[in-house]
Amino acid sequence: MRKRGERTAGCERKNRAEKAGGRELYGAEILPGKACSESGADRIWRKLGLAERIGTHATNIRMLNRAILDRAGTFDILFVVKGNFVTADTLRRLKARGDAPRIIGWSCDDVYLPHNSSVVLREAAPSYDIFYTAKSLNISQGELAKMGFRDARFLHQGFDCEMHRPLPDPDSRFAGLITFVGFGEEDRFNKMNYLARNGIEVHVWGNGWTRAMRARADQRLHIHARPLFGDDYADALSNSAINLCFLRKLNRDLHTSRSFEIPACGGFMVAERTDEHRAYFEEDAEAVYFDDTRELLDKVQYYLRHPEQRVSIAAAGRQRCLDSDYSYHRLARDMIEGRVS
Repeated sequence: MRKRGERTAGCERKNRAEKAGGRELYGAEILPGKACSESGADRIWRKLGLAERIGTHATNIRMLNRAILDRAGTFDILFVVKGNFVTADTLRRLKARGDAPRIIGWSCDDVYLPHNSSVVLREAAPSYDIFYTAKSLNISQGELAKMGFRDARFLHQGFDCEMHRPLPDPDSRFAGLITFVGFGEEDRFNKMNYLARNGIEVHVWGNGWTRAMRARADQRLHIHARPLFGDDYADALSNSAINLCFLRKLNRDLHTSRSFEIPACGGFMVAERTDEHRAYFEEDAEAVYFDDTRELLDKVQYYLRHPEQRVSIAAAGRQRCLDSDYSYHRLARDMIEGRVS
């Protein structure tokens, strides 16, 4: 939210070389979607399709919407992330006011797919002035228009200029590793297990890596079934010899948050080849891409033998993040100021 007469926090590069941190103040107030932690019972209500009416999830929805309406008249922009908690009734009541705020939505998830959406979001769709999605298929196939969004636009993901930055450390526990950080998915498992079976040691961090996957993993595929956060995450991306970047098939990704976070940390990225990836980072100059497991193996083997090229490409990828300003601070500013066509 933006309070009237004030400006919200943003991040600009202090210089084009390396530092990011200059601030514009928009006076944003952040309201949490999950003020109360959900319990095991809430998973039952969700499976039964009752989560919006019963349990902690429903309580969180009521608390958030009450907080928004209590502040009506004190802000001129309501910026909603994802939108599964903000109801159509709340947005209609805001728009009925003489001092109605502009209502902007944004999601990095594929909200057209049922597992990423909700009844709340679908009912509220027509009340958004603009809704931004990080999934280009939502726009090219008219999916958000079918959901009722009157003005839907594509905007890529980005990186946090304070969190995702180089932390070079030759003594890092990640130094020299081939690393993937992300949620467990069968396609990702199969690609990394192929590398392992061909003599490549791979280390994985994240949630969702099932016991069945771990039981089938080659001895060279080391699945650390826990996520990395904050500086640990930046440490891994900064110091791994190779950072693997897989797209989530369940979300129809053509790029993902790691597509920007890895280069922003000065990491060397080997990612799935897509038109979007190639538009954001020049192939073989700022990042390396592959189409299938055979090409993935060839690229990993080649760049393990050529560390000087890894260093050069990683540095160029970091510089591209700065020159093109892929930061979330810039993206938020562009959405708020309507610069995204």
